[in-house]
Amino acid sequence: MGEFVFNIGAKVYCRDGQCGRLAKVVVDPKTKRITDLIVEKGFLLKEDRVIPVSVVESTSDEAIQLSIESKELPKFPKYREVELEEPAPDWKMREPYQLEDVVHWAAVYGDVPVLESLAPKVRVRVHEGISGGATVIARDTPIFTVDGMVARVHHVITDPESGEIRYIVARRGILPYRVVIPATLIEGVDEEGVSLNATLEDLKKLQRWTPRSPVEILAEITQKLRESERDFSRVTATVEKGVVRLSGTVADEAAKEEAEAIARSVAGVIDVENVLDTDTAIVAEVTAALAQDPRTKDAVIEVISDRGVVTLKGEVENATIRRAAEVIASQQPGVVAVINELEVVPKEELPNFPAPPPQSL
Repeated sequence: MGEFVFNIGAKVYCRDGQCGRLAKVVVDPKTKRITDLIVEKGFLLKEDRVIPVSVVESTSDEAIQLSIESKELPKFPKYREVELEEPAPDWKMREPYQLEDVVHWAAVYGDVPVLESLAPKVRVRVHEGISGGATVIARDTPIFTVDGMVARVHHVITDPESGEIRYIVARRGILPYRVVIPATLIEGVDEEGVSLNATLEDLKKLQRWTPRSPVEILAEITQKLRESERDFSRVTATVEKGVVRLSGTVADEAAKEEAEAIARSVAGVIDVENVLDTDTAIVAEVTAALAQDPRTKDAVIEVISDRGVVTLKGEVENATIRRAAEVIASQQPGVVAVINELEVVPKEELPNFPAPPPQSL
């Protein structure tokens, strides 16, 4: 678990002190990966700079730590936005030039009067300092569903290894609240904003986000699990940057789903990573492992699991099989302890169970 939280406006620190604030993040629209950060001038920076995400060491809601010193900043590209004018896409030129060859400054010297308009023009914004094809996300970048513009970007959460966007936290409503948009709903990112393959109603059903400390979130989850009618005594919850991880053992899938629902109901939770084991799954794993091992495959062993504590019952013909069964069971995922109640009985005294019929192909 772990994410990078890119909170637009957060302070950016080099190893020798604060060097600026995060103004925008640069996105590759094809892969939906954050490739660079745009750190605005101020503090130790005299110009806005494009800093690769590879030098980000850690993040929090309030700050971003870089793995470089301030003296290294000038080696990174300068960033600026330039507004240009170019002929409208449907304009047919008379001169032997291609449409894309005709572009000029929108307003370098102010408005310059001309005797006649040579061609209809449109204004385009160029981001100098970032790779071609990339775009930027800033605070309040529009977010569109099929119903139109419904929200604006507040901050972005990414995978620290790949840079891939995991969530966008969006601000919406007249009395603003924040919702957590998973990357699976993001259809595209371009100059216009972020497009979702969702409706407004879909957006209303998403998890809401409330800034809270991990300690507060964990305390509330623990309390709610304790108050449940189900036994969650072997469930462990951890919280990192709003993502909850549930581990341990519960009785069955219904209990596993309820534990996740409890965690998601707590304000400040962005997502839940549910890696809980269930007793039913543990019994199946141990039984299959015993059936596959040549030492125990012919033994009739009953497997019982109570919140990860496995009990082995039955009769086996020697101590070697008894010990092997215990070792095999202890090695299976989710098993926290093994109680070995297997009895050693001479082979001639064991019940003679009929061999299972051959399986047809």
